[in-house]
Amino acid sequence: MDNAQWRAGGAEAVAWRRPDGQWQLRLPDAIEAWPALLANRPTAVDRVLVTATEGTWDAPLAELGFTAARTEQVWRLPLAALPGPVPGGSHDFTPVTACDLVRVTELDNLVRHQIPGTEDWTGTARDLRVTLADDEFDPDLYLIAVHRRSGSYDGLIRVWYRRPRPRPGCLGVLPQWRRTRLAPGLLGAVAATLRERGVTEVETETDVRNRDSHTLAARHGGIPEHRTTEWTATL
Repeated sequence: MDNAQWRAGGAEAVAWRRPDGQWQLRLPDAIEAWPALLANRPTAVDRVLVTATEGTWDAPLAELGFTAARTEQVWRLPLAALPGPVPGGSHDFTPVTACDLVRVTELDNLVRHQIPGTEDWTGTARDLRVTLADDEFDPDLYLIAVHRRSGSYDGLIRVWYRRPRPRPGCLGVLPQWRRTRLAPGLLGAVAATLRERGVTEVETETDVRNRDSHTLAARHGGIPEHRTTEWTATL
């Protein structure tokens, strides 16, 4: 079972299983319905995760046995401050739909394992295919860095084409390509596409423990907005 939906006390909850084994849980605004919904959840829904704006549901989630596990800073990034296309280089930036999805999945897992909070993420090619069916998927905004000589997949960037602001979901390169022009090149490629479409801002998040990404967002003109917290529990 990958998805679950159930009702209790006149309210409804929805959950879906992530590749790290946790169930992302969406609860109603009616806090008084939460105890009944959690008590009557499907048996398989055991390791659960709730994402909420920092300070919104802290007390009721803590009372139900949830623990704050990860906090992200939400940023607005002006495209004018992002880098332009980086000329030259040793890689082609190829839309994910033109790549081997099994190899893309392997790269995605390696990148996620470097990011605080997603160390246990182990996706499959099937998970990736489901993702690519999302209405916000755009192949021009989900690029793989393919080495021209070896054909290796060394980095990726994905941006979901949301309204009113597109959302960069991930930018990552393999360890041997850190502090090179590869990550700025990927960022510059999608930024150029978005500028051509008249987009002026994007919205993204950085884990507060990931100082490199936090600094990168600030250096590129990021405007900090609210924070979101992931709350976890084993029920």
